[in-house]
Amino acid sequence: MECKPLRSFTFVSLTFLFGVCSVSPSSFSYPLTRTSLQSNDSIKITRSSRDASNAVTAQDGPLAPGTHNLAIGIGQIFLMGDLSKNYDNAIGYELNYTYGVSDLFDFEANFGYSSHSSSAFSMWHTGAGVRTNLVYFDQLVPFFTAGLGFFDPSYTLPAGATVSGLVFGMQLGAGVELLLSKQVFFGTRLTFNDAFSSTKKGSDGVNHDIGGSFVSFLLHIGYTF
Repeated sequence: MECKPLRSFTFVSLTFLFGVCSVSPSSFSYPLTRTSLQSNDSIKITRSSRDASNAVTAQDGPLAPGTHNLAIGIGQIFLMGDLSKNYDNAIGYELNYTYGVSDLFDFEANFGYSSHSSSAFSMWHTGAGVRTNLVYFDQLVPFFTAGLGFFDPSYTLPAGATVSGLVFGMQLGAGVELLLSKQVFFGTRLTFNDAFSSTKKGSDGVNHDIGGSFVSFLLHIGYTF
């Protein structure tokens, strides 16, 4: 039986197989890094091509790793529970600081204040936690935050007595940023704040429960440095 055609086919197949296997694994390296991008100027990676699952290093700009970001916010404070029964909603203010740790995670701290019902009730708060940048879509960055902090509510009671005190609490929030330039960003955030209930003695010598929950809906503008 003539076997030359089979041998020729086998030789061609092995040649093709060894040719494929000889390709260097480094040509398939992933993920791309800032160094590899700089070494090949023909490759362009933009924010619109990134998502939370890859590790392409962000270019310099708002929220990029290693950046400091400061934002000032203003918006509505919605009181909840017993607070909403006794006091009115009001405008609140907040200062936010964010340090870019990675493309996905940031450290965040905030300091805020609101005053309600002609200052019959007011609340200072400060907190710190983790911010997660969920996805990068063009210049939009939706995010989620979670943290712990301290709240300082102050009440003026119907009889004229006052009570205040420092209590512990938590914060959970979400929002979206619009990156306007390499230094400026604009956004909005919705945050649930829960000041854990605690008993404090008022100016009338009576113990009163303080604390409560509220939701802040704020617009903010920030600067990166």
